[in-house]
Amino acid sequence: MSARASHKPMAVLAGLGFALCSSVLAVAGPPATIFQVTSFASPPSSIQYFGGFSGTVGVTTTWPADMGWEGGQIDIAFSLPAGVPTAAQNYRFRIVITQHFTQSFDLAVLAGPSQTDLLEVHREYVDSPRAYVATIPLERFTPGQTNWIRIQGIGVQIGNGQPSGIQWTKWLLTRTDWAGGLDAARTDQLQRTVTYILDATQANGLVRDSLTLSGTPYHPATPDAAGFALLGICAADELGLVYNAHVLAERILTVYAGHRPGVVPDRNVAGFWWHWNDVTTGGHAAGWGDGYTTIGSALLVSGALFAKDHFRDDPNIVALADELYATTNFDAAIDPSLDGRVYGAMNASGGDLNGWVRPWNEYMLIVSLALRQPSHPRATAVAALWLDPNTAPKISYSGIPTLTDSVSSYAPAFWVQQGHFFNADFATNPNFETYDRNQQRADALYCANVLGQAYRYGLTAGVDPTGYFADRILNHHSVCSPEAVTGWGDVQTMLEFVEEQPPSSDTRFRYGLARVSISSSTWVPSDAALVDHLFLMFGLVESIEPLFFKQRMPFQTDADVDGIADAYDNCPGRWNPRQEDSDSDGIGDACDCGAVFADADHDGDVDLADFAAWQVCVSNNTAGPEACLCFDHNNDHVVNGGDLAAYASCLNGSGPDVPANPACGN
Repeated sequence: MSARASHKPMAVLAGLGFALCSSVLAVAGPPATIFQVTSFASPPSSIQYFGGFSGTVGVTTTWPADMGWEGGQIDIAFSLPAGVPTAAQNYRFRIVITQHFTQSFDLAVLAGPSQTDLLEVHREYVDSPRAYVATIPLERFTPGQTNWIRIQGIGVQIGNGQPSGIQWTKWLLTRTDWAGGLDAARTDQLQRTVTYILDATQANGLVRDSLTLSGTPYHPATPDAAGFALLGICAADELGLVYNAHVLAERILTVYAGHRPGVVPDRNVAGFWWHWNDVTTGGHAAGWGDGYTTIGSALLVSGALFAKDHFRDDPNIVALADELYATTNFDAAIDPSLDGRVYGAMNASGGDLNGWVRPWNEYMLIVSLALRQPSHPRATAVAALWLDPNTAPKISYSGIPTLTDSVSSYAPAFWVQQGHFFNADFATNPNFETYDRNQQRADALYCANVLGQAYRYGLTAGVDPTGYFADRILNHHSVCSPEAVTGWGDVQTMLEFVEEQPPSSDTRFRYGLARVSISSSTWVPSDAALVDHLFLMFGLVESIEPLFFKQRMPFQTDADVDGIADAYDNCPGRWNPRQEDSDSDGIGDACDCGAVFADADHDGDVDLADFAAWQVCVSNNTAGPEACLCFDHNNDHVVNGGDLAAYASCLNGSGPDVPANPACGN
C-alpha cells in the first residue's frame, strides 16, 4: 500500500448523525487517490439525524449516506499529505448519487484549508441520479495539514415531514498529476487527431475507414470516414492546424463525385455509395462484404454540406457539395411501408439489401437530409417518428431517460454524439440535446456505480480485446472510450485519461487517446476506426469554440450567406465568416460599426481621422480584419475602390466635431 494510504482523512458533519461503518481506500496509479468512502448507513432511512455529529473517516462507526429531509450540510475534514507533485493540476471530488427521491435542489461543493475559509467550487442542480464531479483548484487546499470539503444542499427542506432528497454510495477525492496541464494536453491531442486525418486521407481523396496503431494500414476506404474527415478538416482549418484544408476538402469531394480519373467509387441508382472501397482504385474492396451504405452516404453528404458552409467563398467546394447532395436520393432509403424503417444497406437497384433499422438511432440523419430535397414523400410520412424527441423510443437508467431504438436495450454513445455534431435537427433542438447529456449522465453513473470505475466511462463502438463491438449499458465488453468522454466535452476527465496514457509512453498513442479495457490493464487497441476516434477531436474543438459545429450545420437560415447560421451568427446581417469580435461584446466586428458608414473611430463624424483605418482596410483587402467590413458599402465582401465614392461622400459632408449626415454614403 502506498504511503498516501496511511493518511486517514477525518470528517466533521454538521447537522447529521447515525451509526454505521465507513471505509477508506487508496489506489495505486493515476489519478492519485486522497480518500474514498464507500460504506454508509444501510438503510439510511432507518435512522434520523438532526443533531450535531463529528467523527473520523476510517475509524468512526457513524456516517451519513443521504441528503434531504434529514440534513442539508456535511463538512468533511481530511489530512492532506505534504509534498504535492509539481505536475499536479487539480483535485476532483466525486459523489456517486445512486438514488434521487422527491426533492430536487442545487448541490454545492465548497473547499478550503479550514471551515472559515471555504469557497464554492461547483454547483449543480440534482434532479436525477448521477456521478457528480467537482473540480477543485490546487490552491484551495494546503498540503501537510487538515483541509475541508463541504457538501451543501441549497434550498433543501430539512426536518420531520419533509420529502427525501438524494442518496449516495461513494465519496472520492483524487488529484490529477499531469505535467503540462489541460491546454498542453488539448493541443497535443488535437495535433495527433489531425495527423490521423492526414494519414487516413489518400492522395486520390479516398479516406481509410480505420488506421492501425501499429503496423501497416489495411482498412479500405469508406464514405462515412470521408464525412468525418471533412468535419475534421474544417475544424483543423479553423484552429490553424493545417495549411491546405481547402485543398484536402476539395480532393475528397472530387473523388466521391466521380471526377477523379481512374478512381471512381461505385454508386447505385439512387446515388448511394458502395461501403468498402479499394484505396487505390475506388472499386469494391475484396473480402470486405457488399452493399451500398445508407448511413455512410448520409455522413459523407453531411460532411460535404458542412464543408460548403465552412468554405463558403470557395466555388469549387460549394459546387461539389451541392452535386453530391443533389445526386443522392435519400428518400429512397426509407422503406415504402412508411412505418419508420430505414434501410441499413441497399442493393444496386435501390432496394433493401439486408435489413433495416427503426427509430431512434443515428439514421435520423437520413430523414433530415431527405426532407430538404425536392421530392421526399417517404420522409414526410416518417418525420415525426424520427425528428420528434417527445415521441422517440426511450429507456431509463436509474430514472435518467435515454433515446434508443428498442425499449429493452440501451444505446451506445455514438448515436447521440453523431446527431450532436452532424445534424441540425438534433443539435439545435434543446430537447434532443438534453438526451445527449442524459446519455452521458447515464453512462458515467453506470460505469462508476456498476463497473466500479473511478473516472473512466464512455460506452460506445470500437475495437476491444475480442474484435469490434458497440458497448452499451448492460451489454458491453467492459471497454471505456476517452473519445466518447471528450466528445461530450468532459475535458477534465480526458486529462485523467491522458495521465493514464502519457502520449509518449507508447507509439500506439500517436493518434491520441486509445480505448481502455477494464478487465485487461495492459491491453492497447490494434487499430482505431476513424468514425469512432474523431469524436475525440470534435469534443476538443467544441471546448475551444463551443458554437463551431452548430454554426456550420446545413439547413439553417443564413441571411448573409456567410456559412454561419443566423441563430449562432454574431453579425447575422453582414457577411463575416470568421466571426471576429475584438472587444468580446458578443457583436461581430463587422457589425460593430459607427452609426454612419465609414465612421471608423465611432466619434459621430467622418473626417481625415478615419482615413488611416480606411487605408489599412483597402491595402489588406480580403485578408484584412472583419472590422474593415464596416467600410464595405456595396457589400461585395472586400474594401476597395468600389466603396470610395461612398466614403468620399461622407468625408465631404462632415468634419471634426461636425456630426455626419445620417444618410451619408447612401
